[in-house]
Amino acid sequence: MKPTLLALSLAAALTWPAAGFDWPLAKVVLTATFGESRGDHFHAGVDLGGGVQEVRPIAAGELVFSFEEGEDRASVPVGLGSYLVLQHQGGVRSLYSHLEAGSVRRGERLFDGIGPLGRVGATGYSLGKHLHLAIIDTEMRSLINPLAVLPPLPDRQAPVVKELLLRAGREAVAARSGSSFRQGTTEVLAQLYDLREDVSFAWRMAPYRISLYQDGREVAALRLDGLHEKLERDGTPRLALLESGLSFGELYESEWLLRIGEVKLVPGQTTLSLFVADYAGNETSRDFLLTVTD
Repeated sequence: MKPTLLALSLAAALTWPAAGFDWPLAKVVLTATFGESRGDHFHAGVDLGGGVQEVRPIAAGELVFSFEEGEDRASVPVGLGSYLVLQHQGGVRSLYSHLEAGSVRRGERLFDGIGPLGRVGATGYSLGKHLHLAIIDTEMRSLINPLAVLPPLPDRQAPVVKELLLRAGREAVAARSGSSFRQGTTEVLAQLYDLREDVSFAWRMAPYRISLYQDGREVAALRLDGLHEKLERDGTPRLALLESGLSFGELYESEWLLRIGEVKLVPGQTTLSLFVADYAGNETSRDFLLTVTD
């Protein structure tokens, strides 16, 4: 299959770090990844903890918009709290939200990439002090996973494949090696996630890449690399993954249960293999040897 224009755009975006993009915090603690479920929509950036600290631009840029929580602007999404948007070279914009009230720099339009923009806060819809960072490719009208274009973060924690399920009708049935299923086309779902390695409890985050194989042949591949606007059948615009084109409702069955794709089961034995990777290259795989009856 030929690569789409959006896929080519993303490939070009992967060269952005050479242009000098850097993390906006001195202490970077990744607390939420791109593409996670937010109940009814994708998480369109990354969340960074690390306590109250100065927020710097990811690169030199020009201020194109700023908003201070409490200002009377009915069209501004209040969930972002105090935030601002910078324009960089190449049609790239960066958004910094939930900034501490009163910390947003006023009266400046040009930033050299070193001076602060404000401080980490908890304005808007926030359960704690953190920075939400989003990166936008305005030329291709897409949102890019910041982990694809910023320097790599240390991470040795592999993703988790908790469960694989098959659904031929209404009910999804857990698949385990040795399980039997009837022949036919069936939907594959998986409960999976990545984990933070800096905490002692299970703090779940979305992985980056998911691949499903049947008897060694790849039958489905998902990448949480970017989002673009897609029109649904009723004409409603929705954000969808760049490569697969899946909208939120097409991907997520529930918060950590994802619809991976479909497989055709024929009588005999078949092996389903699920590979899950994060951006640091940590990978988890699980094989499921199934018996298919007629």
